[in-house]
Amino acid sequence: MAREQLIKTTNPKLGIVRYADDFIVTARDKCCLEKAKTRIQQWLSERGLELSTEKTVITPLSDGFDFLGFNHRHYKGKLLIKPSKKKVLDFCKRIGKEIEAMKGCQQEEVIRKLNPILRGFANYYKGGVSKKTFSYISHRVWLYLWRWAKRRHPNKSKRWIKQRYFKTIKGKDWVFTCLGENRGKEKSYTLYSIASTPIERHIKVKGEASPDDPSLKEYWKKRHQKYGKSYWEKNSRNYKIAQNQNWVCPICGEPLFNGEEIETHHITPEAKGGRDDIENLTHLHRACHKQVHTSKSKFESLK
Repeated sequence: MAREQLIKTTNPKLGIVRYADDFIVTARDKCCLEKAKTRIQQWLSERGLELSTEKTVITPLSDGFDFLGFNHRHYKGKLLIKPSKKKVLDFCKRIGKEIEAMKGCQQEEVIRKLNPILRGFANYYKGGVSKKTFSYISHRVWLYLWRWAKRRHPNKSKRWIKQRYFKTIKGKDWVFTCLGENRGKEKSYTLYSIASTPIERHIKVKGEASPDDPSLKEYWKKRHQKYGKSYWEKNSRNYKIAQNQNWVCPICGEPLFNGEEIETHHITPEAKGGRDDIENLTHLHRACHKQVHTSKSKFESLK
């Protein structure tokens, strides 16, 4: 907080947004920013620190800048926040490498590997102006998968390859999907369609609302639930599991989506005949999951 106080004291017209050790300072003119930069450098040097020469830049919003993987830029006076070009290209390269490394894998394995990667990227960027970006990534993924499929069957025609790996589902063509088995049951595996990800604008927290204020418990509960309901595809298995437990971790009683990592737990262990049915699964915070496996009483409380 000391940096924010320093900047506001220097010039109350300056604004600051900070995340961990990264921050941006905004102002109406370049002169104010140059003065603020000098003061910040002095403040940091007194503490044995310094600004990163690579990251530190003074730029007009008409040219834009990248921050936390997003590009912020004015287009005809309107601020649009999009996924940064570098992050998008790096992500596409990662997908390409993942598919390249699975030359000998079955289609089911490829889908199970890519789905959480694609869904994670989509969840991070769906609050920005990302629709065109998602469509671009979807096209790049299709190119990688088409190349992967042709490599597996060099002597087959393009028509045969398409019919083998790509289906038409609900009127949408070229869907990368297949049938597989899970514990003896036939199951359909479909690649997550990042281009179909709905854009959901982020709603700011009201005023100075604090998660520690008991009177705002219901407000925070609704915010966490709203985020959770958009995290998984509606009516998917994970969505239904979270819905069954009312979007709350049954161990600590806190909202399931509170910033902690989430893991899925078998109420009746697989070693004792427990199945992957929704009724036998529950989502827990990672720390709570560890408690369940180290404390018999915690485990029994789930049954």
